[in-house]
Amino acid sequence: MASTGQTHKDRARLSRAGELVRVRHGAYAEVHADGVIGRHRQLIAGTAPILGPDTVLSHSSASVLHGLPVWEPMLGRVTVIRRSHAHGSRGRHLHARRAPLAPEEIVFLEGISVTNLERTAIDMACLLPFARAVAVLDAALHMEADKDVMAAVLTAAHSRRGVGTARRAFAFADGRAESVGESVSRVVMASQGVPAPLLQVNVYDEFGNWLARTDFGWAARGVLGEFDGKVKYTGTPEEVAAAVMKEKRREDRLRQLGWVVVRWGWADPADPAGLRRRLEAAFAQARPDLIRGRVELA
Repeated sequence: MASTGQTHKDRARLSRAGELVRVRHGAYAEVHADGVIGRHRQLIAGTAPILGPDTVLSHSSASVLHGLPVWEPMLGRVTVIRRSHAHGSRGRHLHARRAPLAPEEIVFLEGISVTNLERTAIDMACLLPFARAVAVLDAALHMEADKDVMAAVLTAAHSRRGVGTARRAFAFADGRAESVGESVSRVVMASQGVPAPLLQVNVYDEFGNWLARTDFGWAARGVLGEFDGKVKYTGTPEEVAAAVMKEKRREDRLRQLGWVVVRWGWADPADPAGLRRRLEAAFAQARPDLIRGRVELA
């Protein structure tokens, strides 16, 4: 944040001239941050200095600092918990909740008091619909959040709004999921009665050579599944083309060993019945008795 040696009038003048970016009243940055996460980080940096000592960053803002999944509509305000007797409030740039916090539920990230990973994940799960709550809890567990601590936070939240959804999501959560897309896909499969897949499956050929790790596997049915969120295909056009060709050769080899490989993207979980039909067709096509090689969980 730009502040040293400048008065408020100086910063306002520089903002009007396009030399500073106004983040909120009294807070300016030298450049526009990239993306909604970057802009929310700027808002946090501009808000943190005016927060009281009993105020702790929480919910979506804490999620940003922890690296948990968070969705754009939640990032218009900095979210905090006040441990004092002050009432909660919602303003243009700040949403303050009043709630008890144990000392062990507070950590310091980037010099700011923040709810710890376990408390943040449960707080978010109480706010979100089931699939997104699962995605947040999966991510927290993947980041090695303490499951017993999360369970204790959930128990203490027994009377909070949304705790029923959080309980169901916690029971369903699995830290082996590596992306929001994988988490949402799992929820959709369960809702459609698709047999529960193995997660993060290492595939070996008949000579014991490792070939691939796939997001999902139904080993007894001879089917492997991959959620393709396009994130891996980044870089120059040449690098993207090379990555796509490498992925194609990998899938060709898996199919040569007898596996049926199903790949889907973001449009497919939005059509739950369609994803179910694609997987059922793969199950019907597969010949697990002809597969060469073996699989192991990662």
